[in-house]
Amino acid sequence: MSMFEQLGGADGIGRFVDELSRRLRDDAELGPLFAGVDVASLQHHREHYFAAVLGGPENYSGRSLREAHRPLGLTDAHFERFLVVVDESLAALSADDAAAAAVRELLERLRPVIVTPSRLS
Repeated sequence: MSMFEQLGGADGIGRFVDELSRRLRDDAELGPLFAGVDVASLQHHREHYFAAVLGGPENYSGRSLREAHRPLGLTDAHFERFLVVVDESLAALSADDAAAAAVRELLERLRPVIVTPSRLS
């Protein structure tokens, strides 16, 4: 069974993305990064992206993760906070520990694409 199916299919991914999006907007550290962002469009992209990477239908047609995140200058600290919010979102939806760990592992593999490399002087 795919992670997409374990998390409840399209409905489960939708609930996860709703919860995650709300928590990210309300987060003191990450929330400001979403100021001025078209929330509905971002939510739509998140649903399609998470569905695709978790083994569901591949309907994502947005920018690459690198292209979307590079202008934000995200740090490892931002990414660590994001992972905490993901964990909290999954826990709020009563996702089992194995599913939450698998989502975290998948996201961790995306760190090099999302985090802006630090520049050494």
